[in-house]
Amino acid sequence: MRLKKTEWMLIAVMGGSIAGFGNWLQSEMNRAAIARSQRNTEDAPDSHAFCSGMSTRESQMMDKGALWCGSIDVSTPAHADSLSKG
Repeated sequence: MRLKKTEWMLIAVMGGSIAGFGNWLQSEMNRAAIARSQRNTEDAPDSHAFCSGMSTRESQMMDKGALWCGSIDVSTPAHADSLSKG
């Protein structure tokens, strides 16, 4: 079965529309996540002011667990062992 030029164009337009919608949806989800993290930061400020100078990118990384804000208590042996094995 051979496709005509108009059918190929229709397939191309449909594929572009799906890709465009996916990109738009992803950007909206990113915008909502940034707004949520900013709103959460404003609603519950850090009591020790450890995270007061964070940028938007750093707060996104913190939401994903890639960045830790504040001090880490290594006074107990369990914490020291887990850090040395890391």
